[in-house]
Amino acid sequence: MKTNAPNLWALALALALPALARAEPIFKNNDTVCLIGDSITHSGPYHSYVFLYYATRFPQMRLKFINCGISGDSASGMMGRLQKDVFSNNATVATLSAGMNDVNRGLYSQTKVPADADNSKRKAIDGFKNNVRKISDALASKGVRQVFITPTIYDENFESTVENMRGVNAALGECSDFVLEFANAQNAPVVDLWHPMNEINTKRQLADPQFTLIGKDRIHPGPMGHLVIAYLFLDQTGAPQDVWQLAIDAKSQKVLEQKNTEASNLAVTPARLSFSNKEMTLPFPLIEDAKAAYDLVPFVDRLNQQVLKIRNLAAGNYTLKINSNDVGSFSQSDLEKGVNLATNTATPQNILAQKIASLCKEHHQLGSTIRMLRRVEMKHLGGVNLSDKDAVKAKLEGFIAEMQAKKNDPAANSGYYITTARTYLKESANEDAMRARIQAIEDEIYTINQPQTFSYSLEKTSDPQGALNQ
Repeated sequence: MKTNAPNLWALALALALPALARAEPIFKNNDTVCLIGDSITHSGPYHSYVFLYYATRFPQMRLKFINCGISGDSASGMMGRLQKDVFSNNATVATLSAGMNDVNRGLYSQTKVPADADNSKRKAIDGFKNNVRKISDALASKGVRQVFITPTIYDENFESTVENMRGVNAALGECSDFVLEFANAQNAPVVDLWHPMNEINTKRQLADPQFTLIGKDRIHPGPMGHLVIAYLFLDQTGAPQDVWQLAIDAKSQKVLEQKNTEASNLAVTPARLSFSNKEMTLPFPLIEDAKAAYDLVPFVDRLNQQVLKIRNLAAGNYTLKINSNDVGSFSQSDLEKGVNLATNTATPQNILAQKIASLCKEHHQLGSTIRMLRRVEMKHLGGVNLSDKDAVKAKLEGFIAEMQAKKNDPAANSGYYITTARTYLKESANEDAMRARIQAIEDEIYTINQPQTFSYSLEKTSDPQGALNQ
């Protein structure tokens, strides 16, 4: 069950090369993308960040992202709910992320060693492989395009009060190797999370033993880890680097280069350069609670370049204004090399992108709540007529009482179960309203993100008597 991480990461890169060379984005206009997974998909925001990237980068592409994660689920359970979660939503694309629960982490306990553990571990991994094959066959039979995602890592090195199930991460590595090989055999897109995440985590912990890409429970990444996941997804599926590129020559008063923009009305005087710029895309905004991810992966360099270059300016410093708002001061040499405005939070483009980010966050929260309703129905309301509200209430109140009696048993996870049951009783009647709000959010996003024209001006701030252009 051992895995050679460096060699397999090289293999993953080799398998990803066709994706990196892809000229077209992995999603198409009017795609409905169903994200099949466990708790990391159910509650985690990685797919919300992917939605945010596509909403800012491809305004002409109307996409629908549907959270199809169920906390605690395995590939077997995912297979059983394809009709309800994927086919009934008329999915055109499905992503599949499983493994964390399939390996049956309890089999790796050092305090409660199960009987015949080695045989059970092998059966668990073999079961995962068989169910991935079944899911793939079922999706293919319906013409649903597939994107495979390897499992994330289990952090065995982080110091935590949670029991360390040593061997789980290697089991997930084996599952990841299978997913890579299977997807390659199917000529299907595949995103490798396990190998690069394991490499990042291992290297960082050598320098800082308290670092974790995951979290105290060893399983669930926080926002930082989920932005790393989103980066790996986008990078390995060939997402484009540029928001836009624009190069202007101040001396000749000409546009030298433009990509995803249409510059016009260029005017140059001894003291001022101005132009209008119709911009087809928006930058990916800063995710404040995940910003530590930018030190772990080259998100900005690889995926968020909005570069303005001004050639043949006189030496000195210049104030840049967009729509009459001061967005910063730059030297002649900075502007000659190119200034990446994607990371400038003062620009009106970034302000628009932050509005979209807030909407994507709300979209994700509503989707996660709806998935919690599905989880409670699947796990705790089997055999109950869901239209009989009294029966549902009685069943869940009995379940809550049962969990409260176990609140002192850490293994019972009673706090989580009580919260989910109470959420169901509170929110199930609001599902139609939540779905309507999700639709309204999507409509608003695809209004905000449309191409707009911005006015630019560049004024010399040092040596104001000197000419602007050389």
